[in-house]
Amino acid sequence: MKKKQDLTQQTLTALLSGKHPFVKRYSGKQVFVADREVVILKRGQRGIADFKRLKAKYGKPPVLIFVPQPGSSYILILA
Repeated sequence: MKKKQDLTQQTLTALLSGKHPFVKRYSGKQVFVADREVVILKRGQRGIADFKRLKAKYGKPPVLIFVPQPGSSYILILA
């Protein structure tokens, strides 16, 4: 029996596969993903504030990923 993917994992899969509705907006950028919310990583204190806001809102830290350009190859290494 398959485990149901959580919303964050579903959003990550959609972004990395190029099937997310806003993939063109986020391609080539680093983003925070928490459940279905995607926020572009900002520099300095604004990025830290976004991280803290997402963590407080969803009760878990957001995932930071790089969204590749559509059609590019990449290697995903999970640690």
